Amino acid sequence: MSLDAGDEERAAGCPFCAPETLDMVLRETEHFLVLADHAPLIEGHLLIVPRQHYACYGALPHELEGEFLTLRRQIKAFFGAMYRPPVFFEHGVFRQTVFHAHLHAFPFGYLPLDVAKLAQPDGRLVSSLEDIRRWYAERGHYFYLEQPPLDGGVALAAVFPPLEARYFAVLGMLRESASAQGGWNPPAMRRLLGGPKMRALADKWRAYASTTREPSLD
Repeated sequence: MSLDAGDEERAAGCPFCAPETLDMVLRETEHFLVLADHAPLIEGHLLIVPRQHYACYGALPHELEGEFLTLRRQIKAFFGAMYRPPVFFEHGVFRQTVFHAHLHAFPFGYLPLDVAKLAQPDGRLVSSLEDIRRWYAERGHYFYLEQPPLDGGVALAAVFPPLEARYFAVLGMLRESASAQGGWNPPAMRRLLGGPKMRALADKWRAYASTTREPSLD
């Protein structure tokens, strides 16, 4: 997929398009990077970033889906072994600060929120990347939230329209969960204090890699 002129202009100044400038790359695959977030909400906060400049995961082409889903399964296994099950969140361009697709993964475990209820009446429960692509093609910007399974159930995921009230309700829950697991700080403070959390994540990534073939620390 080629970039149009606007995408090329955005990519030219995009930090995710210049891996040598990134703080900590945990893993590289052919088409993706796994990064320790430079302003971690909690220890273990990481990002899955496609190498090519796509606006969001709703724009990710079909041919990269298998590699992405394999990588996501490996990251879930890492979190299950070294932290807690992950919550996944994506801005889907809405209130995004770096306009290059990146999926957040937080080892919160189960959050006390009802994703199915949050999806009503104008959001949509999703079960595949194709569902997210369909929303993006039909309705444009979104935000995405995936809750891990509870008591052996299935993960619940939804896309939501870009409405600030809904967005801040979800963000508030993430903030409360971060506060319960070590305290919440605003972004500037998280960037300032993030180094030890990033290093702890990298150490656990290495420890996990030493006991399994994947994920590896390249």
